[in-house]
Amino acid sequence: MDLEAAVKLKLALLAAQTPAQLAAIIIDYTHEEMMLVFDELEWEEQARIKDIWYGVNYRLI
Repeated sequence: MDLEAAVKLKLALLAAQTPAQLAAIIIDYTHEEMMLVFDELEWEEQARIKDIWYGVNYRLI
């Protein structure tokens, strides 16, 4: 994955506000690409994306 694609993916992840938006992003990238970019995010950014994907209440499980 080149730097431009990684930046585009990062910006898309950070802009997402719904699970459907995240799902639309996931379709365009491989699991490895997603994990490479996700792992580079700050933990607060990761938590926000997880909250969107799983719902805020997943942390209570």
